[in-house]
Amino acid sequence: MSRIAKQILFDKDIRALEPKKQKYRVVVGNPSELILWVYPSGVKSFALRIRNNDREKNILLKQFRQGIYSAAEARKEAIEKLKIIENGGELNTDKYLFKNLYKSYITQKHKKGQAQSTIKSAQSLCENHLLPHFGNLDAKQIKYSNILHAFNGIFDENNPKSPKLETIKRAKIALRGILAPAIKDRYIEYDPTIGLEKEFPSIRRYCIENDIDTRLAALVKEDDLREFLSDLSVASNMDIQVKRAIYLQILCINRPANTAGAKWKHIDLDTAIWRIPAKEMKMRESVSIAINSYALQILKKQKEEYGILNSEFVFPRLNKKGHIHRDSLSKALRHLANGKWCSKVTTHGFRSTFRTICSTNETTLLKLGIGNNAIEVALAHKTTNAIQYAYEREKSTIEQQAILMQWYGDYLNNLCKFKI
Repeated sequence: MSRIAKQILFDKDIRALEPKKQKYRVVVGNPSELILWVYPSGVKSFALRIRNNDREKNILLKQFRQGIYSAAEARKEAIEKLKIIENGGELNTDKYLFKNLYKSYITQKHKKGQAQSTIKSAQSLCENHLLPHFGNLDAKQIKYSNILHAFNGIFDENNPKSPKLETIKRAKIALRGILAPAIKDRYIEYDPTIGLEKEFPSIRRYCIENDIDTRLAALVKEDDLREFLSDLSVASNMDIQVKRAIYLQILCINRPANTAGAKWKHIDLDTAIWRIPAKEMKMRESVSIAINSYALQILKKQKEEYGILNSEFVFPRLNKKGHIHRDSLSKALRHLANGKWCSKVTTHGFRSTFRTICSTNETTLLKLGIGNNAIEVALAHKTTNAIQYAYEREKSTIEQQAILMQWYGDYLNNLCKFKI
C-alpha cells in the first residue's frame, strides 16, 4: 500500500510556493507518491511518482487551480490510480478516451463476425451523433446531462412523422456498448446512460399518439399490384439487370441484400432450389428457397447473357468486381413511371405483399396442403421459442415450398403477365 508522507501540503501551502528559474518538485503527501511540480511560469501541476524496480516514473495529473482542482481532489485521484496499479491494472490514460473506446468497440464487432452492413451502420451512427460530442472526452467526463443534451439535439420534435426516436434508441445502445469496458474495469463508477429512455416517448406510444404507421410501404390490393406490375413490365429505361433483380425479389420474397448479392454456387437450376448459407442471412439461419417457373426463367436468362463474365454473382457489376447494390433496386422503384410509386413501394415491402396475400388466401392454400409454417419458412423468419428451435429441425418440406411459391408466382402472373 502507499506510504503516509511525513510532509502534507494543503491548498494554502501550495499557493505560497514561489516559482524558480528551474522547475522543481515538492511532496504533497498522503499518499507519499503524490507530488507537485512547480514551473518557472508559475504553473503548478500534480503528479504521481511511481517507483518500480529502482526506476521512477511520473504520471501527470492536473494543474492546481484554486476552487477547480484542489489538493484534496488530487489526493482522491491519486488514491484511485494507486489502487489500479496495486491490483495489477495499467494506467493508460488514453485507453479510456471515448474515441479509443469507440475504436475498440468497432474492432470487437469485426471479431464477433457481425455483418459488414451492420458494422457500417454502427460507424455511421457513432460518427454522426456520438463522436462529435464525446470523441475527445475521457469516459469519466461523460455525464448523464451531457448525453441528454446530445440526444435532445437528435430529437426532431418539429418533424412529427420522423422525430428520430429510433436513432436515439440505437445511439443509446451504441454508447452503452462503447462505455462497457470502462464500466467493467471499474474505471467509471456507473453507467451514465441509465434512465435516458424515460426522457423521450417510446416509439410505440409516439406512433400511436401521432397516428404513424411505421411499417414499410407495401402493395396489398390486387388493383394496385396489377397496375404496378404493368408499369414495371413496360419500364424500358430501367437497367435490365436491376429490373430482373426486382422481379426475382417479388417472386422469391427474399431480403433485398440476398437478392442483389445472389451467387450462382447457391443456386441449382436443375432442381430449382436456391440455398443460402446461414452466414449470409440476417437471422444467421440457412434457408432453402423453392424457385418457381417465373424466377427460374429470370435466372436462366441471366446465366445466358452474363455468364460470359464468369462472375460468382447472378447480377454482376459490369467492368467492376462485386454485384449490383441493393439500393439500385430501391432507386429504380422510386423512379418507376416518373415517380408514381415513390413512397408506395419498397423492395422489402414485397415480403409484406407475399405475407398478406397468403393470409387473405388461407383457405385456398390449406386445400393445397400449405399452412402457416410453410409461409414462415418462405419468409426465412426465425423461431422465437428457444425450446422449439432446439428440437424442430424442419417446419416445412421443400415440396410444400415448391407448391407455395409456384402458386404465388401464378397468382401474380394472372394479375399481369410477366415480361421478363
